[in-house]
Amino acid sequence: MPSLSDKRFLLFYIFLFILPSCMFFGSSKVTYTKPAKPYKIDAPSGNWKKLNLEDIDAAFWNEQYRAGIAFAVDCSEDKSGNIHTISNRLFIGIKNRKIIESREITLSERNAATSTTKGILNNKSITIKAYSIIDDSCIYDFAYWTFKDSLEEEGIKDFEAFVKSLKFSPLP
Repeated sequence: MPSLSDKRFLLFYIFLFILPSCMFFGSSKVTYTKPAKPYKIDAPSGNWKKLNLEDIDAAFWNEQYRAGIAFAVDCSEDKSGNIHTISNRLFIGIKNRKIIESREITLSERNAATSTTKGILNNKSITIKAYSIIDDSCIYDFAYWTFKDSLEEEGIKDFEAFVKSLKFSPLP
């Protein structure tokens, strides 16, 4: 069985490689929830197209910003490592990685970390902003990425609102 870091590594690369090529699939919904996972989240506002991808809880692509947003929840038993270690695993495989920001925060009354990283992926410059939230039962990962040298201001506003829309509920 793959470890948590293997699953998170795979999810991250699905975010980066599959989402842009799948941007024409799916339609936007207002709220997302999965019966076996303890959350509810609103779709980002603006011109974000929903992508229907297996094993990704919610993913969106914005052609105008040439940026993507993804959200994944892992409720497996393996949540080893501190919040920074868990957050930084999302950047494995990025060459010439430079962490611009990395700090602990509180989101939805839970321990979290945010990181902004620049680097090279497939010979292209990439900028990523990520959040990881950990609680007793799950890890919640959010990622915003663009193949530009800086984060698109309007896209980041949509992403931040998307992250803040996360609501927790008990597992069934």
